[in-house]
Amino acid sequence: MEKNIASFGRYALLLFSLLFFTACIHRKQIDRQKLHIDIPAAENIILSQSGPPAVTIWIHGTLIFYKPDYHKIFNDQSVLIPIKELPSDHHFRILAQTIANHNSHQFPLEEFYIFGWSGKLQDQERKQAAHILHQEINALVERYKATYGCIPTIRIIAHSHGGNVALNMAEIKADYLPFCIQSLILLACPVQDKTMHLICCPMFQRVYSLYSSFDMIQVLAPQFQRIRTKNGRRKKKYGIFPFSSRLFPTYSHLTQAKIKINDFPISHTRFSTKEFATLLPSILQKLDSWHNESLSSNKIAKHKLLCVYNKKK
Repeated sequence: MEKNIASFGRYALLLFSLLFFTACIHRKQIDRQKLHIDIPAAENIILSQSGPPAVTIWIHGTLIFYKPDYHKIFNDQSVLIPIKELPSDHHFRILAQTIANHNSHQFPLEEFYIFGWSGKLQDQERKQAAHILHQEINALVERYKATYGCIPTIRIIAHSHGGNVALNMAEIKADYLPFCIQSLILLACPVQDKTMHLICCPMFQRVYSLYSSFDMIQVLAPQFQRIRTKNGRRKKKYGIFPFSSRLFPTYSHLTQAKIKINDFPISHTRFSTKEFATLLPSILQKLDSWHNESLSSNKIAKHKLLCVYNKKK
């Protein structure tokens, strides 16, 4: 019993030291910029729509427990569903409606979809979901061309490991690039070795990665590792180390932003709430403005990050 307690204590100390050390490095690397968003004024972002509507796809994250509200609407299958087919009081319908209300030009409700997948904490599950999502988007593009006579503008909003589902699409081999994602918006996505490099693939034209320093779930998400046994065989091990990261490698089309609301960092699940959905269109506009200023001044540093502070009047 005492050995177990001592072992747990050493593990806890190691975990604390690792997270603390990482946080210290992060503070030194970050270039802080404050952006204030007046939440009531967010309603002024509503714009008149001209031309065919853009397509928005929301991808949920890992589901540790069985949630009827999530699983029943997809019949326990990976599938793309128009958001208007969900009940008006459903969580995903509320999120989509909120985002559309605050920027109907970029996120129109008539072409807003939710992609449901198993949500299991397994790399293979995310890869399988990515293949189905790829097929579903291909079919969606064909339906869109038949309806509007053109290729749609596609934006993906992905929470948690839903981001790695989206990133895994870039590894699907094809003779040509069937579609492009104009904006990939990653909310608290665990940055992992197997997928972090995929954000630079031509499929993703613009990438946003939003995270919080208070979000331990993002960095504690374990990664699968393949280890070699004594007999030379390789097997899969569900490893605790290494943890996931918060930061992707730096690319010119990527903006990474640490989010605070009213001067406080937010939790992992809060990225998938109506409150945050209210802020998201404003945050993206602010990030685009900052990104364009950085490009024009050639001041994109390797570790330059944007801290967004959102205050209510």
